[in-house]
Amino acid sequence: MDVALRRMRPEDISQVIEIEHEAFSPGWVGTQFRRELSSRRCRFLVAYLTDEDDAPESYVPAEAGSPGDSSMWGRMVRGVRSVFGGSGGEGGDRLAGYVGIWFQGDQAHITEIAVRESLRGRGIGELLLIGTVRAAYEQGLEEVTLEARVSNFIAQRLYDKYGFNEVGIRKNYYADNREDAVIMTTDRIHTGAYREKFSGLQERFFERYGEVSIEI
Repeated sequence: MDVALRRMRPEDISQVIEIEHEAFSPGWVGTQFRRELSSRRCRFLVAYLTDEDDAPESYVPAEAGSPGDSSMWGRMVRGVRSVFGGSGGEGGDRLAGYVGIWFQGDQAHITEIAVRESLRGRGIGELLLIGTVRAAYEQGLEEVTLEARVSNFIAQRLYDKYGFNEVGIRKNYYADNREDAVIMTTDRIHTGAYREKFSGLQERFFERYGEVSIEI
């Protein structure tokens, strides 16, 4: 898997905002990433491409596709870069997705998790979830919790796979269409049963996608 995971940096904000706008409805209230990056109560992790050839088009040198390049190739390259954000095309990491986590009491609460539409279905969302649980372990927290749209069955299946249980409903939670949210929370993650489950899921993930660098 030509993707790695690390903490979000200030220079990632423009690409993260692009992913946020792509993933969520126009009624979504944008996150104040720069302010929250400095808070010890929250953490953002980003998944980024480690192989240039993993982009929608094969990598070409930075000078190709520059504003002065009017060739068909140059126009195509600029189009590819627009998908991944300007910083990704100028030597920075090309971001594939991100997750926001708040540390509240004994819980790690996932505030948002999103993957670029063109890169979905490749295990990136699962990698972000693995990073979240690892961050919860690092912080000594007991549970991981989140809200998901009641209609988002794909996401709910992934969360169920990682031991999240439905514990309630938030009525009219989403501002765009007043859709309800299902509240999902893991069992206590420090129990032997959950640690064994999580370890096995990680092993199967790495068997399928290969070893992945994870820095939380």
